[in-house]
Amino acid sequence: MNRTDIHLLDLPVEILLKILKRLNNMDVLYSLIGVEGLDLLAQDDIFTNTLNFVLTDNGDYYSINEPILNRFCNDILPRIQYNVRSLYLETTTMDHILRAGVYPNLTKLKIFKFHENFLLHFGTDELLFRYNFKKQITNLTLVSDYGGKVGTLDQTTNVFIKLLDFFENLNYLSCIGSSVTGNPVLSFVDLPLNTFVSSNLTKLCVTVDSFGDCLRLLDGRLNQLSTFIVIIINAKDYSSMEFNSNVLHHLKCFSLTYESLTNEYDNQVAPLLHRMCNLQDLTLYIQIDKRNRLVDGIQLENDILIHLSKLETFTFYICTCTSANHPVTLSNDDIQRTFSNVKFGQVGCSMNYVNESDITYHVFSLPFKFDRIRFIGNSFTNTIFKDVTFLCVFDWIPFEHEFFVRLARCFPLLKTLIIVNCKAQSTDSAKSKHDNNGPFEVVQYLHLTSLEFGRAHIDYVEQMLNESKTRLPCLTQLWIDYHQLKTVTNNFTRDATRLNCINIEELDFHSGSDHDDSDDHLIIAQSKDFHVYFPLLKL
Repeated sequence: MNRTDIHLLDLPVEILLKILKRLNNMDVLYSLIGVEGLDLLAQDDIFTNTLNFVLTDNGDYYSINEPILNRFCNDILPRIQYNVRSLYLETTTMDHILRAGVYPNLTKLKIFKFHENFLLHFGTDELLFRYNFKKQITNLTLVSDYGGKVGTLDQTTNVFIKLLDFFENLNYLSCIGSSVTGNPVLSFVDLPLNTFVSSNLTKLCVTVDSFGDCLRLLDGRLNQLSTFIVIIINAKDYSSMEFNSNVLHHLKCFSLTYESLTNEYDNQVAPLLHRMCNLQDLTLYIQIDKRNRLVDGIQLENDILIHLSKLETFTFYICTCTSANHPVTLSNDDIQRTFSNVKFGQVGCSMNYVNESDITYHVFSLPFKFDRIRFIGNSFTNTIFKDVTFLCVFDWIPFEHEFFVRLARCFPLLKTLIIVNCKAQSTDSAKSKHDNNGPFEVVQYLHLTSLEFGRAHIDYVEQMLNESKTRLPCLTQLWIDYHQLKTVTNNFTRDATRLNCINIEELDFHSGSDHDDSDDHLIIAQSKDFHVYFPLLKL
């Protein structure tokens, strides 16, 4: 039987929906709205409830192109505005999109690449943020410019206070993005109890300046909070500050991340966790400085688990920096045996001598759920850390070539690497220093965009920049001692290191010696070889 005359419209609606659901809903709307026979199908809730006008490329966000945006705003959004419940917007085009409809059922906004000026004027445009948005929006996520300046501490905090006042029925607020450095940092330590107040907010995700700010948000001003995700930037002593026990009892999910080294675990963090008696989900990322013994499984059980009887999930990374002169030095096997409680699940551990007098112990739940690790060295475990994008390696024993091979295998999605090691590599690792034909497996860091040499021997500059040893196809940021770079690149003429430098856009110099770099910097600005070596450099 000849069936060559069958068309798409001849298929049953159920089959068409199954086909279209496999496609991006924005493509379905753009292609089928206005097409006879398919127009109503494209207006189904499946395709119109959530609209994402933001594209991403290597961690950067940008809006869809102007012709597509204009068609959506002029032809598509006015027809589906009553169906829209969630919008993902980018600040440069959100005005156009929000003005294209009334959106009476819109409850969720996710805004990318917001910045200081945008936040300072948040809510001042009566048309852009209409009265109905004040009542409607219950879920708001703000993602900052990657690495962008958001504003001063006071400015940013004041904007978020106004923001919580503006959206009267907000129950979810998040301002934590993919990069900690791009997050707005808030501070509430010196603010009265009647600021940043809500009886509706149940989930809050923020970055704050100190532990005191964390306690301020738990003092009763957010009395319905059940999920609290907080990143703390600086370590300061606020042990005398009080919190509200009723708020702590209400918490079901708590995530605490310390970005800096802290000695606040025993006198601030553990006592706070003791009070969260109804907690079901706990995430803890902390790097503890100058403690006389490591935090192992026995200590975690005594400090946390026995106080949290309802706890179902415990995800953690705890790094303890302690003295190597302490009378008890544990091996990895010794540490592993302390995690006998089944609530810990699978656990990994690692011990690293930072120098002759200091040790860092790392204990963490598996699979590893965090995106950054600091202070690991030659003895790190051969676990696959598939979510880690930021890594600092630090040791007083040389990093040989095999170390970097292991690093690439265990951290396959690494984007930022900091190398701290003043010890020269062995002869076997360094013997091809000025030779393109090194006898090594070439290491490939396929996603690495940022590389920093902090107090690093010149051998590691050679290790990373020589393409016969290492390939860095995506490297765009380099922080390095100028004299080491000049030597390894043979005054910016050496071909063996050219390929790994060719895509660099940002180059920052630090002094790793007693040389005065001021004259050299003037030479750099004039050097033809330098500009040829770094053709994409943003000066």
